[in-house]
Amino acid sequence: MYFLVALACALIGGALWFFFRDRKGLHLDILTIIFGASTIMWLIDVIFTAAEGEAPLGFEAQDGYIALWTVLGGIFLWLLLSFIFNNRAKVVKE
Repeated sequence: MYFLVALACALIGGALWFFFRDRKGLHLDILTIIFGASTIMWLIDVIFTAAEGEAPLGFEAQDGYIALWTVLGGIFLWLLLSFIFNNRAKVVKE
């Protein structure tokens, strides 16, 4: 479940970046990279889980919490990096 949520977030982030790429201050490219990297990480986890003979995609309560933390962590990291990059750009201009 967490893999599918990360994949959906990466696709949504990529679509947002594509349609709003002229707004550089939003740093949607960073959001897409963050969720793309988490998708790759969870894909590797799914592959190793399947190689061990377990069900690769689970839909349990624990998986929902992992998916929620993945989304919240990605959004938090994006907001933090956007804040840093936007403030650094203001300092450089002055």
